[in-house]
Amino acid sequence: MIETLAARLGRGPALLLDGGLGSSLIGRGLPAGSAPDRWNLERPAEVRAVHRAFVEAGSQVVHANTFGGNRIRLARAGMADRLVDVNTAAIRLARDSGAPFVLADLGPTGEYLPPVGKGDPTMWAEVFCEQVRVLSAAQVDGYHIETMSDIREAMVALDAVRTLAPGIPCLVSLTFERKKRGFFTVMGDALSPTLRTLMEAGATAVGANCTLGSADFRALATEALETGAPLVLQPNAGQPEAEGDGIVYRQDPRAFAADMKAILALPARGAGRLAALGGCCGCDARFVAALHAALAEVERS
Repeated sequence: MIETLAARLGRGPALLLDGGLGSSLIGRGLPAGSAPDRWNLERPAEVRAVHRAFVEAGSQVVHANTFGGNRIRLARAGMADRLVDVNTAAIRLARDSGAPFVLADLGPTGEYLPPVGKGDPTMWAEVFCEQVRVLSAAQVDGYHIETMSDIREAMVALDAVRTLAPGIPCLVSLTFERKKRGFFTVMGDALSPTLRTLMEAGATAVGANCTLGSADFRALATEALETGAPLVLQPNAGQPEAEGDGIVYRQDPRAFAADMKAILALPARGAGRLAALGGCCGCDARFVAALHAALAEVERS
């Protein structure tokens, strides 16, 4: 019998995710500021190649190139009328990688609620439901709501998945900054209460991605484990640095893997455990390969 993603997430060891899809596409020539989703239609071979590189490096799961596939973000790229094509192509390209599991990636709308911005939760619900309907028709293994900076938007997206794709695993990751008082999103959501709220709302696993590097994730993971939740963690490859017209990440893959290995060695806190690990911005296939080796070493010990 073929194991489902839900079953795999329910047991150890931690599932190995992929790395930074957007930064990897930039490395292949995607212009800075251009919507990565556009390449699902215009440069599909490049998207497929990135997915395959991650799988060859050891990824058991790949994120489809749907992070910006909601109508609000696609409209900014002049592609709102291609929403179905963009999302459907993304799932097909991810399947072509040969990965055991494919996650539909749901990113934020890029809007903020008043008084910071003019975001509308009712509109958010409509656009997330629209995208989830398309992705569900493409038959994904699960969803990952990620890089959210406001728990209210994350909850809207989670409700869309739970309503339209019941029984399908849904991971939820917010992006946190490290402050003197702990870890908070830019909207002020504290790490532990946020993760507990998301679990109570029906998330399969919760955690953090982006913004911070692997060294800061060691402290973040220590606190997050105390929530008793299954965790998904995807640090950046260090802090971004401006170079020429672009951004570079200078962390060595071995240093990244060493930090992640230290996270794997953290003691469990009740039901709290590491369900899935991967990388975010700047983490190419070398980082996945180094993390794969670290996971294998931990399993042997």
